[in-house]
Amino acid sequence: MADNDFKALLGPPEARWFVLAGFVGRLQMAMLGIATILLVTSATGSYALAGAVGGTILVSQAVAAPRVGRLGDRLGQGRVLRPVLLLHALGLAGIMGGVVSGLLWLLFPAAVLAGVAFPPLGPMVRARWTARVGGTPLLKAAFAIESAVDEVVYIIGPVIATTVAAAVSPWIGYVACMALTLAGGLSYAAMRRTEPPPMPVTRSGPSLLRIPELRVTLLFALVLGVVLGSSEIAMVGFAEDQGAIVLAGPLVGAMSVGSLLTGVWYGSRRWTSSLSRRFATFAACLATGLLPLTLATGVPAMAAASFVAGAALAPTLIVVYELVESVVPGERSNEGFAWVQSALVIGLAAGVQLAGQVTDALGGHLAFRVTAGAGAVALVTALLSVRLTRRVRPAAEVLR
Repeated sequence: MADNDFKALLGPPEARWFVLAGFVGRLQMAMLGIATILLVTSATGSYALAGAVGGTILVSQAVAAPRVGRLGDRLGQGRVLRPVLLLHALGLAGIMGGVVSGLLWLLFPAAVLAGVAFPPLGPMVRARWTARVGGTPLLKAAFAIESAVDEVVYIIGPVIATTVAAAVSPWIGYVACMALTLAGGLSYAAMRRTEPPPMPVTRSGPSLLRIPELRVTLLFALVLGVVLGSSEIAMVGFAEDQGAIVLAGPLVGAMSVGSLLTGVWYGSRRWTSSLSRRFATFAACLATGLLPLTLATGVPAMAAASFVAGAALAPTLIVVYELVESVVPGERSNEGFAWVQSALVIGLAAGVQLAGQVTDALGGHLAFRVTAGAGAVALVTALLSVRLTRRVRPAAEVLR
């Protein structure tokens, strides 16, 4: 029955095309973090500096994403996305220029520009699906499709970045990021027929953060971002400790394979349990699944541990987006999903920076303790969130 949902969603050619364009444009989402680590460490040898540059991109992205999303709601996705893409490409060019020229001071202002103008393709594609099938059982399957796309991105992206860096040069990875972002993003922006209609959201309208359910869900997303950011840089450090830096991409990809499979499984089921119950259950699975990362010592064991760790990621993130869709007004879905992205990247920035410091001081393997610790905090946050959201008022009443 659920397979028919996937066929119904992807049957229309225009749907397949915007999914494909979103996929191509989002490839750099998985490449940029590891490409930054490889590029900066190739010039300086410092994981701490690499983490600081990557963290600057992420923090800048987190600050700007809800505003870019709100502009997308008001003006239309295409009108906003085109200038954002060009400014993002300029920021990436500045980072490359700083490394190639040795002007390392240029890395941080360029990183700010790249982050502020980070194209929010993930939130925009989900908002496009919400406009098409929001309020129907098909939306869960649509979010599962997007989760699967994200995971394929995170399987392919790190492999591309590390392979190109090892075979050619680390800065070529940035050229690939720029090319993929512009190709996919501009193609997506041109697909106006499936774009959600712009909605007049006033400048002085109430903040979505007044919705209690959204606030607690975003807190969980922030901690989940720490899990993702710390695991990525810890995996690079682990691969280098093993004398095989090129394996960092495949090891990160193993986590995405586990997440991809469970994401498809989640979307193919008809769930009868409540969202809050699923939220707590998958948060517990995630916290448990991260523990093997701290125990694996060789590459094969780490690949298996990475797969297990990823298995609870996609269902958990799908539930997060379902929770947000259920409490945010439909005409502000770009902004609502952008808040999720902001929370994730703030956590990513913290995770990258913290794990970078631990990797420099103690090695990549011990940095996985940051990841496991964040998983435990995420579980506590999810349990508190479920308890708190039982007592809140409806979003429409809060924003009145």
